[in-house]
Amino acid sequence: MAKGERGWAQLDAYEAEYAERLADEKKRGGESQFLDYLDGLASGRERFYSDEVNARDAETGRLFALRGKILGLREKLGQPIEGFLDAEKPYLRAAPGGSRADRKRSPIRFLTDPPPPGHRYPVTIDEIKATLAELPPEHAATVREIRLSNQKNTGTDGDWLDGEIRLHCLIRDDGRRILGRRERTDDVERFGGSLEWDGNKLVARWPLDAYKTFVLRRVLIHEVAHGVAELPGNAEAVRRAGSVEKFCEQYAENFYRPPGRAVRLAF
Repeated sequence: MAKGERGWAQLDAYEAEYAERLADEKKRGGESQFLDYLDGLASGRERFYSDEVNARDAETGRLFALRGKILGLREKLGQPIEGFLDAEKPYLRAAPGGSRADRKRSPIRFLTDPPPPGHRYPVTIDEIKATLAELPPEHAATVREIRLSNQKNTGTDGDWLDGEIRLHCLIRDDGRRILGRRERTDDVERFGGSLEWDGNKLVARWPLDAYKTFVLRRVLIHEVAHGVAELPGNAEAVRRAGSVEKFCEQYAENFYRPPGRAVRLAF
């Protein structure tokens, strides 16, 4: 068999396996990391959190690998794909090619990862929606997805990427939460928590209501502010603040300032 013929035969085998595995993935039920990934591509998303392209299990890993092999072989054989493979199209839940403006007008998608044993989320999706309703509609419209994330060792309470917010707000049933290296500690006491050491690890101990307030009215609003910073007309405000992060902190502080001693912001 000639080299070119071997390439086409290999491509046929990969595409057949890919189609079968996509069908199996659909049958698995529940949330699918891989189908969510395809959905993001269809919506025009170009960047992904690093852990989103690291497969959560062997089946998902094989799907990522097959897609890469198929696209690479098609490129090599002079048959590149623009858009999506035929096998993928029946599984797309979003219409390919939507503009960024169209995505911002779409309803926000809310997701909740299952919490591990001994942990809980301090907030509910309904409470998140109620807090967003307090914002100007054009500000809330910069968000397209919010996930209560069960990642415990991120070093941050929340993060933002291209319209998606992940709240890493798991708290132990005893109210303790290990602080990451990049997390600020001054807001812990401002919002009603306390700091203590567990060996060589700094721990925040939170009454549940206090941590709920902190997540909803500081962490969530800070992350929304990343989208607000990108809106037309806000470049000068970001410049005056000194950085996007400082703009977001100022935005959150203006939205809600906890009672007690005022804290002078460094911008």
